[in-house]
Amino acid sequence: LRPPSSTAVVDGVSSDLYLAQPMGVARRTTLGEDGINGDEVVRPSAPLEFLLPAARVGLYIYQTLAIAEEIGRLKSPKDYNARVQLEKAINQLDNLLLSPPSFIKTNDPTVTRKDPYNLPPVVGEIAKQQQKQRERRQNSVEVGITPQFFEVGTLMQERITWNRLVKVENARESTSEVRRAFNIYTTNLNFNPTKYIYSGSKEEKRSMILNDKLPTAVEVIRSDLDARDLYRNVVQTKLEDAQAEWVYQKKVMEEGEG
Repeated sequence: LRPPSSTAVVDGVSSDLYLAQPMGVARRTTLGEDGINGDEVVRPSAPLEFLLPAARVGLYIYQTLAIAEEIGRLKSPKDYNARVQLEKAINQLDNLLLSPPSFIKTNDPTVTRKDPYNLPPVVGEIAKQQQKQRERRQNSVEVGITPQFFEVGTLMQERITWNRLVKVENARESTSEVRRAFNIYTTNLNFNPTKYIYSGSKEEKRSMILNDKLPTAVEVIRSDLDARDLYRNVVQTKLEDAQAEWVYQKKVMEEGEG
């Protein structure tokens, strides 16, 4: 379930994000040759139990594809045994597409959507502004006094938008187990909130800093999550299209027999 490279537009930062990849929560490593402790670079991840629902979706897709290929191989059977096999495969595909199994078990973990501010209104936005200021200082980014003055108001609007999007996504999950299965993993990923991997050259980084285009860790994480959501949407749409196509083909076959 590895997402494509992060290239989504986030807060005006677009093509430059392909140079940045998020990190997982670092683990302290043993002393290196220089005698200094370091942090192991790890990818964002979640415990295995959070991946199981999405893994079941993957197995379901592979099983469905295998049966569809079998039907294609048995098309226009000439002997009795082949016709029996074809009818059996058609019934199996019909059950899989129109009555898919449950991908989420009762003991599975759930979607986790925490308030990104973790504090009451206004107080949380002020705390978030201070965090962004610290990140800018660490990356030697200067934005001037005026943008900082309006930043709290911008963060308040972002929080309102976030809460609205959460309600919309909860409603979508209630109608699609596929979507919820992917979200269980994505919303429980552990990211490093302050660091990310920058793969560009020193010259590129210096230019981005001078042009105030160096993304923050939050922007890199958002871009990665956007890429994962796009991947989820493609899978969900393709499955829904396959189900609709199967219903249509069944109707055509029934009309032809009639």
